[in-house]
Amino acid sequence: MTVSTATPTSPRSRPAPAARAPDPRPALATLAPADLAGCLAECGAAPYRATQLRRAAFAGGAEGFDAVPLLPRELRRALGTRLRYQTLTLAAEREADRGLTRKLLLGADDGEMVETVAMAYRAAPGHRARQTVCVSTQVGCAIGCAFCATGQLGLRRQLHPAEIVDQVRWAARQWRLAGDAPPSHVVFMGMGEPLQDVDATAAAVRALGWWGIAPRRVVVSTSGIVPAIDRLGELGLGVTLALSLHATLDPLRDRLVPLNRRWPIAACLEAGRRYARGSGRRLTLEYVLIAGVNDGDDDARRLRRIAAGAGAHCNLIPMNGIPGSPWHAPTPARVRAFAARVGPRATIRFSRGDRVQAACGQLRAELTAPAARAARILGRQDEARAIAERRPLPVLR
Repeated sequence: MTVSTATPTSPRSRPAPAARAPDPRPALATLAPADLAGCLAECGAAPYRATQLRRAAFAGGAEGFDAVPLLPRELRRALGTRLRYQTLTLAAEREADRGLTRKLLLGADDGEMVETVAMAYRAAPGHRARQTVCVSTQVGCAIGCAFCATGQLGLRRQLHPAEIVDQVRWAARQWRLAGDAPPSHVVFMGMGEPLQDVDATAAAVRALGWWGIAPRRVVVSTSGIVPAIDRLGELGLGVTLALSLHATLDPLRDRLVPLNRRWPIAACLEAGRRYARGSGRRLTLEYVLIAGVNDGDDDARRLRRIAAGAGAHCNLIPMNGIPGSPWHAPTPARVRAFAARVGPRATIRFSRGDRVQAACGQLRAELTAPAARAARILGRQDEARAIAERRPLPVLR
């Protein structure tokens, strides 16, 4: 797999949105086809106008109803009084990977900010071109994974389904301005735990289908909320489930992913197997590789057995740097050796956008806690002292 080289640019910024009063109008993002047809009928418009509107509001990159010239002027005005075109405001944008990766900072009505990462993949032998959007589902995150910047924020609030979908629509608009195609895939792997409010996530997945992104092109990541995994299976959406594993033994995962203390590895894997059987979608295991923490030969052999037992595929993700953290990715040679021991079920995923803090685990990295927090989570007092005294760090095992 080719490693992307990020080329940071100066962020293009707008004034950060101030808190606004809640808007009572229904959001276009999550308006069901029947409801949109009904709204158009109330405005005296034919049903085919719905197709024109959705195309312009997604692939066309229109910024508002007034920017859809195919619609009559009076219809645009009427729709503006009945529906809310967008629930988020673009505050800033940064580019990396020669424009193939974009990080969007988006503001909500209450002044809270979320980040969305849009990644374009060009066509290559055996692979089609695709545009993937990594969406956030929460402002912050309550899980508190030791290697993740977002988790150090704590949870501020859950995003509404329309706010999730509108992240994809903003990515579509920015790509349209750059001359690229609209999003084809969506991954729920940004800020937050998607299954902490599984019904909101499910509502967003359904709405994405109305915008042309089928559930089979959606990946939902979770740290392992077992009842919510089962609930997602009951809903029958058919999305791919990605379990953020990151360790092969409970004592280590207890410290890396605190949620493991409630739902340990065996329970998470069994829930993942149940979901895979019911959905017909292969389970994915996400595994962030941290040098000296979870990248040993024994870790690789255990991960191989776990993946085989779950019929799962492993995405190995070298840890992305977080300012102030003593942890880092293993060397490329070590990553390759680990992948070789896991076997054919493993793929190395080199993250995009790391130079603009847009890669996995980096969102809102500028708000991370002191470096000693990582040592404290692992219960390594000698490491915490070493950080404070700026001495070489001991190897973690």
